[in-house]
Amino acid sequence: MVNKDLIVQNLEQLPEDLWREVLDFILFLRHKQELAEDIEDAEDIADAKAALAEEGLISLTQVKRELGL
Repeated sequence: MVNKDLIVQNLEQLPEDLWREVLDFILFLRHKQELAEDIEDAEDIADAKAALAEEGLISLTQVKRELGL
């Protein structure tokens, strides 16, 4: 059975008064994922700024050679 089906099946077996807790947990997980993505974006921006601050240039040919393209 697919995870989603298992979740729905278990949700249907829970008393309705616990559904709010399930929803709170789902919202928590979504928020946690968004925070992780925000941190990753901030790290990427910091890396890009650091790269821009470096002196010198690398030609496209050199980049391709280093990547094996």
